Amino acid sequence: MRRERILLIISFFTCSFLQGQRFDPFKNTINTAQKIQISKSLWQNYLRTDIDSLKVLAIYIEQVEPASSNAELIYFGKRVLGCYWVRSGEVKLGKTQLKEALAYHRKLGDKANETEELNELGIASFMEGDYSSAKVLFESSLKAGKDSPNPTHYFLAELNLAKVFDKLNMKQKSIAIASQYLRESLKMKKNESASNAYGFLSDLALERKNLPLAKEYLDKSIHCLGQADNVFFRAQALTNMGAYCATIQDFDDATNYFNQALALRIKVNHRKGILESYYNLGSLAYMQNDFKKAENIFILGLERAKSEAFISDQIDFLEMLVEIQKDTKNKDKEIEYYRLYLDLKDENQVKLLKSQEENALLVDFFEVKKSEALQLPVTNQFWTGILIGSGGMLLCLILLNLIFKNKETLLFTKRYDE
Repeated sequence: MRRERILLIISFFTCSFLQGQRFDPFKNTINTAQKIQISKSLWQNYLRTDIDSLKVLAIYIEQVEPASSNAELIYFGKRVLGCYWVRSGEVKLGKTQLKEALAYHRKLGDKANETEELNELGIASFMEGDYSSAKVLFESSLKAGKDSPNPTHYFLAELNLAKVFDKLNMKQKSIAIASQYLRESLKMKKNESASNAYGFLSDLALERKNLPLAKEYLDKSIHCLGQADNVFFRAQALTNMGAYCATIQDFDDATNYFNQALALRIKVNHRKGILESYYNLGSLAYMQNDFKKAENIFILGLERAKSEAFISDQIDFLEMLVEIQKDTKNKDKEIEYYRLYLDLKDENQVKLLKSQEENALLVDFFEVKKSEALQLPVTNQFWTGILIGSGGMLLCLILLNLIFKNKETLLFTKRYDE
């Protein structure tokens, strides 16, 4: 916890001066309900446009009243902070915050917040390369979303789930779920979401060498995006265009699109997106047999992935560096990179197994809590009926309690307090 606070405070002061004015409406209102509403709006905006502002928002929420009795605002702040840590490479810290927020909202039966936090935890597992846990969490989010009052929550995690099935090499299922997500997005007029879905379906079409369909999806993706200011989706659309151009061997345009995407991602410090752009540019150079250029780009990406603790990305970069050494007949470097590759693969496997165990325990924990929560109202209604129904019966019960003081009553009280 101390490490987390130190990291957050340091990063907060590096950018809070420039960003402070954006939070004036949040800071200036004393109405807690309005603060929650504003903070949720800011959270949704910064997830799409400015990750670093999430940490500033989390600090402002905490500074409202560090010892505040307003649990809703406090736990929403934990979610904001969790989202920031996950997207900054501190995935373990982020998952801790998100799980605390989820536990609180799950206890209240708040399906809207539960849906969003399960989706965010799924994203965290996906970024770790733990696709098994990501699948369970996204499916849990969709299940909770069916009971959420938000009309878009029942399909919120569908595209993320489609991406998991793609990683698990279940392509037809991935296409089916992404297509369903696209239909719902269009029906709800969520153009940015539709653009993202079209882009993903374009990638899947490229994998199948269906170039006409891939181009059709790309054109629709750009059309849906329109004049929206979502930098993340614009960068992704440029990346999709680059991938298409690379496939038809239009390398100049592909390089241009990938560089534009990289520039946008650097502008908003989209850490995972920056790594993706380096990988794309390195792969493009590799396709053209420019092994020296490819090696330099992959090394740059590897160093950045190391500094930001994205292990799965380090493995991807090392895998390509091994291939380059094979192609250039550099046996010593090939062995060096291959050893690093195997070490990281082993480390990541241990990490993923631990993560899967933790997520399994999380699911079990919530099932138990859900069962307990369902029992409590019945007990409360019983006692209420006794109190209202008869003063004489109440007196009887009090006398019996004084006489027997049995262990069962004490155990019930203990369970209730927990």
